[in-house]
Amino acid sequence: MRYPASVLTALLLISCSEAHLERGDGEPLYQADTMVLEAEGQVRLCLGGVMESLPPQCDGVPVIGWSWDEVEGEDESGGVTWGEYHVVGTYDGSAFPLTRSGPPREAAEGDNPFAPPCPEPEGGWVTVDPSLIGDDARVAAMRVAEDSAGYAGLWIDYLDRPEDGGTREYVLTVAFTGDPTDQEAAIRQVYGGPLCLTAFDHTFRELRRVQRDLSDGGAEKLGLQLTWSDIDMMHNNVEVGAVVTDSSIQAGLDSEYGPGVVEVHPALRLV
Repeated sequence: MRYPASVLTALLLISCSEAHLERGDGEPLYQADTMVLEAEGQVRLCLGGVMESLPPQCDGVPVIGWSWDEVEGEDESGGVTWGEYHVVGTYDGSAFPLTRSGPPREAAEGDNPFAPPCPEPEGGWVTVDPSLIGDDARVAAMRVAEDSAGYAGLWIDYLDRPEDGGTREYVLTVAFTGDPTDQEAAIRQVYGGPLCLTAFDHTFRELRRVQRDLSDGGAEKLGLQLTWSDIDMMHNNVEVGAVVTDSSIQAGLDSEYGPGVVEVHPALRLV
């Protein structure tokens, strides 16, 4: 599965205050960059995951007023038609009456999300033990970290791209609640590459419990139409996809799980 373009470009879409919303027939207009798919006579916006089969498959929101004659770039296979588009329309909670459509917006390049939060050491990132690097060392370090009650997350940021296909060097970032340096000796027994240890507020187990609660009815209880969820180790929170959201839903999430613990990425954003 892959996430739709609506999720990958969500932070790039422009929203306005309610006092300046563009409206269609008295209703606020929403926009998204997403796959539009027609199967078995129904056209829908793929606002959750898309199965990368041929033809692709997805769940989503029905579109009212869609015409393939008004757009370009669609594909067709096995009686299914699909393509990536920028769409604008209203949303009544169950369907998306279309106002206009066009080619998808190009996503701008952002900052490196995997960059270690530690400042680069004087002289650069260095390997302290060349015998303890590579994938096996990373897996061993992950197992050591996960055994800690304060484990909050782990990720890597590659430093180079060797042309000969050799081992790629990377910075390993490991996060814990409490003092992360307490774990350094144990990690260094199995990993000798560049290392960044950082402190976070929430353990990985805590975030996993929040994610499960949201999937088991917690999101619906707060009025959130959940489309996907994931744990963002780099930002120490739970990310969720939703059809739409508003300030009252975010306030409910903050009250239930703590401020900033859950970050919502709506597929449909106000124009």
